[in-house]
Amino acid sequence: MKRLAILAGLVGVALVAWGTGLHAHLELDTVRNLVDGAGPWGPVVFVALFGLEGVGVPGVVFMLAAIAIWPPSLAFLYNFLGAQTAGLVGFFFARWIGRDWVAARLPENVRRYESRIEERGLETVVLVRLVFFIAPPAHWFLGLSPVRFRDYLLGSMIGMLPWLVAVSYGGGHAFRWLTEQPRETWLLLAGALLVGAFAWRMLRRRGSTRASNPPRAPLAPSPERKIP
Repeated sequence: MKRLAILAGLVGVALVAWGTGLHAHLELDTVRNLVDGAGPWGPVVFVALFGLEGVGVPGVVFMLAAIAIWPPSLAFLYNFLGAQTAGLVGFFFARWIGRDWVAARLPENVRRYESRIEERGLETVVLVRLVFFIAPPAHWFLGLSPVRFRDYLLGSMIGMLPWLVAVSYGGGHAFRWLTEQPRETWLLLAGALLVGAFAWRMLRRRGSTRASNPPRAPLAPSPERKIP
């Protein structure tokens, strides 16, 4: 019953976003007016609207709106809650509803990593979030993967945290800096993260190997035989 309720909610979100064209027309002023008009329910409306990012609405609109409406501490809180909501919408949309639609839009070389995700779910989710943040394909890819929900949720919280802090406290300057970076910058960042993840994996493997194969105690010297 709980799963059916979640499915119904996700279907409703997707239908409203795409049926009304809201996914293509949400702008900073629109979000701000909707949140301001909701009065004390403004944060709830904001987090709910942010959930539309999981089905393709640009997330930058919501984060910039939070910066414009609230002080940095509250902007960070609501951006964090909104980003997690968007991630959950995208995750469940890919896993339960639009699996075929999403799978057809993911590159084949991306889907080859499913077995690795099953083995190291938490680490993989953190890495994906550090590189791709709240990009909808990241939600969808992880939703299609065999990663456990617990690892997905915790890994998303950890991996999104640096971005959300930078955006919420750095304001529009941080966003402009991020959007102005050339593609080579992100490729270098992704490469550095991959190298770091590989090094961490090798260190863990070496540690587990040493633990399973402790060093042998030195053999005691054999007593010298006396010649009669």
